[in-house]
Amino acid sequence: MASGTRNIRMLISQDCFAFLANAMCEFSKKTARFQSLRATVQHACSSASSMEIARADLDRFLAEYPVEGKVKVWLEVGADWLDDYDTFRRKVAQVGGKPVQDKAVIPFLIHLAQVRGVF
Repeated sequence: MASGTRNIRMLISQDCFAFLANAMCEFSKKTARFQSLRATVQHACSSASSMEIARADLDRFLAEYPVEGKVKVWLEVGADWLDDYDTFRRKVAQVGGKPVQDKAVIPFLIHLAQVRGVF
């Protein structure tokens, strides 16, 4: 692991995995380049500071895409966007009223980016 990076390991549901795969595909089509999960999440993070988060949006998303599962996913958050990611993660925890796990934050970030037209 490079200095200043964070490796996130998570077990997610098949539905959540399919959602993330579709988001990577959507972003890849938009950019006409293959985009990894890391690139997709990083792009979503770039606009996360301006995203408004409502508790109802979070609850609705988690009801539609349960995150608990057995699909293993690894994500390296780079030093150049770690602060943006951590800021968004804290914002989600504040709105939700409790600590949140990365396996919920990452798909929710992607969902908001899609809804807000980031990709």
